[in-house]
Amino acid sequence: MIIDLSELTDGFCSKLKVISFFLAVIKLKKLKKSFYIYEKKTIESPYLFKDLCLIKNFKIIKLKRKPKDAIIFNPYNYAYALKKLKKKYNIGSYYDCKFDLLSRLSYKNFIPIKKIKKKIDRLNLPKNFISIHMRTTDRALNIKDWLSGIQFPEMIFDFQINNMIKNLPNFIKSRSEIKNIFICSDDKFYKKEVLKKITNDFNIFFNNTSYTTNNLRQTNGMDFVTELFSLSKSQIIISTVGGAVPNSAALISNKSIKVYKWTNNLNYYIFFKTIVILIFYIKRLKYLFLNLINFK
Repeated sequence: MIIDLSELTDGFCSKLKVISFFLAVIKLKKLKKSFYIYEKKTIESPYLFKDLCLIKNFKIIKLKRKPKDAIIFNPYNYAYALKKLKKKYNIGSYYDCKFDLLSRLSYKNFIPIKKIKKKIDRLNLPKNFISIHMRTTDRALNIKDWLSGIQFPEMIFDFQINNMIKNLPNFIKSRSEIKNIFICSDDKFYKKEVLKKITNDFNIFFNNTSYTTNNLRQTNGMDFVTELFSLSKSQIIISTVGGAVPNSAALISNKSIKVYKWTNNLNYYIFFKTIVILIFYIKRLKYLFLNLINFK
């Protein structure tokens, strides 16, 4: 079985999602537990799965050349490509529920490489803790140029992020009595801001992440996967916009993790979320319409 991840430009966790589809096929059809992976680094997705993760009881072989006949997944064709994958392996709609379940359960087969596991062990995370997940680099909007900056349905304004940081202590206390907090962020500035705000009220844990602030993805692959699997050990995740990282962590985990998205909070900021989603889909319709005209 061949998996081509080279056109997944929307982040590392999208690779986990696509691999989980293939794992579901293998389990459902009782195929050999091995596959070939082809992937490449991009600006949006600069980490390779094979360099950072393993799959329990599976053999992974890295391909050096792009395969010709592989089913290609990209950020815009998940439904279409998944339909092709199911058709190729004769998985009818009757098995959709079982396939979805196997795909979600397959996340528990993902494990970090030994070097990352040792980094996680050195964090000495307690048995019970809450995680703060600050996803901002490609999801944050500045009020001055927010209209052109909307690229996803889940975005967050900079003043919303500041509001989140300001209210984090009270929000945490209103949701749990746990005093242990793990902080992870894809942005160095906001990580420092969170630390300043909550250090006096809680027991703080964090990975000593290296940041390259000029890059779109400020963190490296080792630190990203360290924080992903650390998130999977928490009881609660409080995230700016949610998304693939906390969702993947929840699926990897053996616990039942409650995920809170700050953009879902029922306050006057919900208005801005509605506007962002509306404009995103207007842009998407415009893109599809222009492509249709050009095709004709």
